[in-house]
Amino acid sequence: MEKEAVSAKVKELLEKKENKKFKQSVDLTINFSGINVEEQKYKLNMNVLLPKGRGKNVEIGVFAEGDMNVRAKELSKHVYNKADLDSLSKNRRAMRKIARECYNFVAQADLMQQVGKGWGIVLAPRNKMPSPVPPAADLKPVFERMKNSVRVKTKKSPTIHIPVGVDDMSQEDITANIMAVFSAINRQIPDENIKSAFIKATMCEAVRLW
Repeated sequence: MEKEAVSAKVKELLEKKENKKFKQSVDLTINFSGINVEEQKYKLNMNVLLPKGRGKNVEIGVFAEGDMNVRAKELSKHVYNKADLDSLSKNRRAMRKIARECYNFVAQADLMQQVGKGWGIVLAPRNKMPSPVPPAADLKPVFERMKNSVRVKTKKSPTIHIPVGVDDMSQEDITANIMAVFSAINRQIPDENIKSAFIKATMCEAVRLW
Protein backbone atom coordinates (compact mmCIF):
# COMPACT_ATOMS: atom_id res chain seq x y z
CA MET A 1 0.00 0.00 0.00
CA GLU A 2 1.38 3.38 -1.04
CA LYS A 3 2.01 5.97 1.66
CA GLU A 4 0.30 8.74 -0.34
CA ALA A 5 -2.90 6.70 -0.66
CA VAL A 6 -2.93 5.91 3.06
CA SER A 7 -2.32 9.55 3.92
CA ALA A 8 -5.30 10.63 1.79
CA LYS A 9 -7.56 8.16 3.60
CA VAL A 10 -6.31 9.33 7.00
CA LYS A 11 -7.12 12.91 5.97
CA GLU A 12 -10.63 11.79 4.99
CA LEU A 13 -11.14 10.14 8.37
CA LEU A 14 -9.92 13.15 10.34
CA GLU A 15 -12.15 15.50 8.33
CA LYS A 16 -15.31 13.43 8.80
CA LYS A 17 -14.92 12.57 12.50
CA GLU A 18 -16.99 14.40 15.09
CA ASN A 19 -15.13 16.50 17.62
CA LYS A 20 -15.60 15.13 21.12
CA LYS A 21 -14.39 16.11 24.58
CA PHE A 22 -12.21 13.02 24.75
CA LYS A 23 -9.44 11.52 22.67
CA GLN A 24 -10.83 9.09 20.15
CA SER A 25 -8.75 6.04 19.37
CA VAL A 26 -7.83 5.51 15.73
CA ASP A 27 -7.85 1.80 14.96
CA LEU A 28 -6.69 -0.19 11.96
CA THR A 29 -8.65 -3.31 10.97
CA ILE A 30 -7.15 -5.78 8.52
CA ASN A 31 -9.01 -8.75 6.99
CA PHE A 32 -7.01 -11.59 5.46
CA SER A 33 -8.03 -14.09 2.78
CA GLY A 34 -6.56 -17.15 1.09
CA ILE A 35 -4.57 -18.17 4.17
CA ASN A 36 -5.10 -19.99 7.43
CA VAL A 37 -4.01 -17.58 10.16
CA GLU A 38 -3.65 -20.50 12.57
CA GLU A 39 -0.95 -22.01 10.34
CA GLN A 40 2.49 -21.25 11.78
CA LYS A 41 3.65 -19.65 8.54
CA TYR A 42 0.98 -16.96 8.75
CA LYS A 43 0.31 -16.72 12.48
CA LEU A 44 1.09 -13.21 13.69
CA ASN A 45 2.36 -12.58 17.20
CA MET A 46 4.57 -9.53 17.39
CA ASN A 47 5.00 -6.14 18.99
CA VAL A 48 5.32 -3.27 16.53
CA LEU A 49 6.95 -0.01 17.56
CA LEU A 50 4.84 2.93 16.36
CA PRO A 51 7.33 5.58 15.14
CA LYS A 52 5.05 8.42 16.24
CA GLY A 53 3.82 6.80 19.44
CA ARG A 54 0.35 5.76 20.55
CA GLY A 55 -0.80 9.29 21.39
CA LYS A 56 -1.98 8.22 24.82
CA ASN A 57 -0.57 6.57 27.91
CA VAL A 58 -0.86 2.89 28.77
CA GLU A 59 0.04 1.21 32.04
CA ILE A 60 3.06 -1.09 32.35
CA GLY A 61 3.10 -3.51 35.28
CA VAL A 62 6.37 -4.34 37.06
CA PHE A 63 7.45 -7.30 39.18
CA ALA A 64 10.60 -6.33 41.05
CA GLU A 65 12.45 -6.30 44.37
CA GLY A 66 14.77 -3.84 46.10
CA ASP A 67 16.16 -0.88 44.18
CA MET A 68 14.39 -1.81 40.97
CA ASN A 69 11.09 -1.88 42.83
CA VAL A 70 11.73 1.63 44.18
CA ARG A 71 12.72 3.02 40.77
CA ALA A 72 9.75 1.36 39.07
CA LYS A 73 7.31 3.15 41.39
CA GLU A 74 8.40 6.44 39.82
CA LEU A 75 7.13 5.15 36.46
CA SER A 76 4.15 2.92 37.25
CA LYS A 77 1.37 2.53 39.81
CA HIS A 78 1.41 -1.22 39.22
CA VAL A 79 4.60 -2.41 40.95
CA TYR A 80 4.66 -5.72 42.84
CA ASN A 81 7.37 -7.41 44.92
CA LYS A 82 7.85 -11.10 45.83
CA ALA A 83 5.37 -10.96 48.70
CA ASP A 84 2.78 -9.34 46.41
CA LEU A 85 3.36 -12.03 43.80
CA ASP A 86 2.65 -14.75 46.35
CA SER A 87 -0.41 -13.18 47.91
CA LEU A 88 -2.02 -12.08 44.65
CA SER A 89 -1.44 -15.48 43.03
CA LYS A 90 -4.09 -16.81 45.42
CA ASN A 91 -6.64 -14.30 44.13
CA ARG A 92 -7.35 -14.88 40.45
CA ARG A 93 -9.90 -12.07 40.32
CA ALA A 94 -7.27 -9.58 41.50
CA MET A 95 -4.77 -10.89 38.95
CA ARG A 96 -7.30 -10.56 36.14
CA LYS A 97 -8.03 -6.95 37.17
CA ILE A 98 -4.33 -6.08 37.10
CA ALA A 99 -3.96 -7.83 33.73
CA ARG A 100 -6.81 -5.73 32.33
CA GLU A 101 -5.36 -2.48 33.63
CA CYS A 102 -1.82 -3.09 32.32
CA TYR A 103 -1.08 -3.24 28.61
CA ASN A 104 2.12 -5.15 29.27
CA PHE A 105 4.55 -6.19 32.02
CA VAL A 106 8.24 -6.35 32.82
CA ALA A 107 9.85 -8.46 35.52
CA GLN A 108 13.18 -8.56 37.28
CA ALA A 109 14.90 -11.48 35.57
CA ASP A 110 15.27 -13.62 38.68
CA LEU A 111 11.53 -13.34 39.39
CA MET A 112 10.42 -14.75 36.04
CA GLN A 113 10.05 -18.30 37.36
CA GLN A 114 7.89 -17.14 40.24
CA VAL A 115 5.75 -15.00 37.90
CA GLY A 116 5.28 -17.90 35.51
CA LYS A 117 4.29 -20.29 38.28
CA GLY A 118 1.76 -18.03 39.98
CA TRP A 119 0.60 -15.62 37.27
CA GLY A 120 1.09 -17.56 34.04
CA ILE A 121 -2.45 -18.90 34.10
CA VAL A 122 -3.76 -15.31 33.82
CA LEU A 123 -1.05 -13.55 31.82
CA ALA A 124 -0.14 -16.19 29.24
CA PRO A 125 -3.59 -16.46 27.58
CA ARG A 126 -3.62 -12.66 27.27
CA ASN A 127 -0.15 -12.67 25.71
CA LYS A 128 1.06 -10.51 28.59
CA MET A 129 3.84 -12.57 30.12
CA PRO A 130 6.46 -10.04 31.27
CA SER A 131 9.68 -9.23 29.49
CA PRO A 132 12.68 -10.02 31.74
CA VAL A 133 15.03 -7.15 32.58
CA PRO A 134 18.23 -7.13 34.69
CA PRO A 135 17.87 -5.63 38.20
CA ALA A 136 20.13 -2.68 37.34
CA ALA A 137 18.47 -1.88 34.00
CA ASP A 138 17.39 1.68 33.21
CA LEU A 139 13.61 1.28 33.08
CA LYS A 140 12.81 4.56 31.32
CA PRO A 141 13.80 3.48 27.78
CA VAL A 142 12.21 0.07 28.40
CA PHE A 143 8.93 1.75 29.36
CA GLU A 144 9.10 4.21 26.48
CA ARG A 145 9.44 1.44 23.92
CA MET A 146 6.69 -0.68 25.46
CA LYS A 147 4.28 2.25 25.78
CA ASN A 148 4.76 3.12 22.10
CA SER A 149 4.42 -0.43 20.81
CA VAL A 150 1.26 -2.27 19.80
CA ARG A 151 0.59 -5.98 19.82
CA VAL A 152 -0.27 -7.57 16.47
CA LYS A 153 -1.67 -11.03 17.06
CA THR A 154 -3.95 -13.26 15.01
CA LYS A 155 -6.28 -15.74 16.66
CA LYS A 156 -8.78 -17.98 14.91
CA SER A 157 -10.49 -15.22 12.96
CA PRO A 158 -8.75 -13.86 9.82
CA THR A 159 -9.18 -10.31 11.17
CA ILE A 160 -7.03 -8.16 13.44
CA HIS A 161 -7.67 -4.79 15.11
CA ILE A 162 -4.71 -2.57 15.96
CA PRO A 163 -4.63 0.89 17.60
CA VAL A 164 -2.51 3.23 15.50
CA GLY A 165 -3.02 6.53 17.30
CA VAL A 166 -5.62 9.02 18.51
CA ASP A 167 -7.66 11.62 16.67
CA ASP A 168 -5.65 14.67 17.82
CA MET A 169 -2.48 13.34 16.18
CA SER A 170 -1.48 14.76 12.81
CA GLN A 171 -2.34 13.14 9.50
CA GLU A 172 1.36 12.51 8.91
CA ASP A 173 1.93 10.83 12.28
CA ILE A 174 -1.05 8.48 11.99
CA THR A 175 0.02 7.61 8.45
CA ALA A 176 3.56 6.80 9.63
CA ASN A 177 2.16 4.47 12.31
CA ILE A 178 -0.11 2.68 9.83
CA MET A 179 2.77 2.19 7.40
CA ALA A 180 4.92 0.72 10.21
CA VAL A 181 2.20 -1.83 11.01
CA PHE A 182 1.73 -2.77 7.34
CA SER A 183 5.49 -3.12 6.90
CA ALA A 184 5.73 -5.49 9.89
CA ILE A 185 2.80 -7.60 8.69
CA ASN A 186 4.12 -7.77 5.12
CA ARG A 187 7.25 -9.53 6.34
CA GLN A 188 5.01 -12.50 7.02
CA ILE A 189 1.83 -12.01 4.99
CA PRO A 190 1.98 -10.55 1.44
CA ASP A 191 -0.40 -7.91 0.12
CA GLU A 192 -2.30 -10.42 -2.02
CA ASN A 193 -3.56 -12.07 1.15
CA ILE A 194 -4.93 -8.83 2.57
CA LYS A 195 -8.58 -8.79 1.56
CA SER A 196 -9.40 -5.36 2.99
CA ALA A 197 -8.25 -2.78 5.50
CA PHE A 198 -10.11 0.00 7.29
CA ILE A 199 -9.33 2.83 9.70
CA LYS A 200 -11.88 4.06 12.21
CA ALA A 201 -12.07 6.62 14.99
CA THR A 202 -14.16 5.77 18.05
CA MET A 203 -17.11 7.98 17.10
CA CYS A 204 -16.86 7.82 13.33
CA GLU A 205 -17.70 5.57 10.41
CA ALA A 206 -14.84 3.50 9.05
CA VAL A 207 -12.84 4.59 6.00
CA ARG A 208 -11.61 1.85 3.66
CA LEU A 209 -7.90 1.80 2.94
CA TRP A 210 -7.76 -1.33 0.80
